Order: sequence, then C-alpha cells, then structure tokens
Amino acid sequence: MSRPPPSFLSVLGRHGLLPATLCSLLAVNLLAVRLDWSERASFAFLAWNLFLAWAPYTLALLARVLMVRGLDRPWRMAPLALGWLALFPNAPYLVTDFIHLRQRPVVPLWFDAALLALFAATGWMLGLLSLEVWKRWLEERWGRTAAWAFVASTSLLCGYGIYLGRVERWNSWDVLARPERLIVAMAAHVREPLAHPALTQVTVLFALLLPLSYAGYEALLARLRRPASADS
Repeated sequence: MSRPPPSFLSVLGRHGLLPATLCSLLAVNLLAVRLDWSERASFAFLAWNLFLAWAPYTLALLARVLMVRGLDRPWRMAPLALGWLALFPNAPYLVTDFIHLRQRPVVPLWFDAALLALFAATGWMLGLLSLEVWKRWLEERWGRTAAWAFVASTSLLCGYGIYLGRVERWNSWDVLARPERLIVAMAAHVREPLAHPALTQVTVLFALLLPLSYAGYEALLARLRRPASADS
C-alpha cells in the first residue's frame, strides 16, 4: 500500500521554515527597536534585504513541494530553478551589509554589530536551506558527484552575483529590466577581469565560503537524521 504524499505544511517544516521565520521575526523586531531608539532610518534597508533573501528560499520550498508530490517535470522545474539561481545571491548578500557598521549617534556600536550579525546569519541560513533543496534533488537523480558540482558552480555564480550587487550596484530585477546593459557589463568582466580588482576577490571568497559552510550544514543534518541505534 503506497503512502500518501506528504502535506504542504510537513514539507515546509522539514526544510527549516520555523527557524527561518523565528530568526526573521527576531531580526525585524530588533531593527524596529533600533529605529525607535535612534529616531533615524539607519539600517532600515535591512528589512528589504531580508525580504529579498526570502525570495530564493520561497522558490526552493515551492520546488520541493513539487518534487515530493512527483510533479517535478522539466517544464515546471526549469523556470523555478532559473528564478532561484538569479535570486540566490540575495541570501548570502546580507553578510556584506557589515560595510555599514560604524559608530552612529545614540545607538552603541555593539548593538548595531549584533543587529547586522543576526540579519547576516538569517540570510546565510536561508541560502543554505534553499541550496539543500536543489542539491538533494540532483543527488537523488544524478548522484553525489553531480550534486556537489552543482554546489560548487552555484557558489561561484553566487559570488559573482554578490560582486555585481555590492560593488557595481546591480539589482536582481535588472536581469529583466536592463538585460542589455547587464550583459555588456558582464562581457567587460570576461574580457578584462584584472581591470576590476574586487571581481576576483569577492567571487572567490564566496565561492569558497558557501561550499565549506554547506558541507558543515550537511554533516549536521546527517548526524541529526541518523537513527539513535547508530550511535550506540
């Protein structure tokens, strides 16, 4: 007798929706405290950046629901995968918001450091959670080597996307709003990468950090999912 497909809520629960929601609520409330405390709009942009970090995670959750229900046809998954890939850099991008950390009036520096750390950690978690959905799907179909090749290539593209956003100030929607100008800028990076010093530095940094942190995350998941008898 075949099992019924898991419910929508159970799928979401297995992929970190509760901790992601709790961390996001805590971050937004801490930001509200800071805005009220300082009576200034400093760091208000963090709320928008966190919203953008949720975008790839939401697409990954939707993809996972289709996967577990056997509805993962190529014509359904391809748009979700492309949309996720374009938006994925928004999640780890929050780490780069530490460039705004400096002493400001009224609010102590340690509070702003904690605020930025919470937003950065939440964004990084959302990125790992969404990456895990696609990595698991690929591993089930094409094996572990192909899945890790996907993690490595995605991390490299993510690093480049973070460079485009943080250094050159491109936005995710520029893929649709200004595709010609974006392609011209990207072509210039390919032709003369050394003319853009931060290009290699930012791209390589995140291309290394993401797989390393994901490896630790996957090891923790494996340990948590291991039956109790395996440790005895």
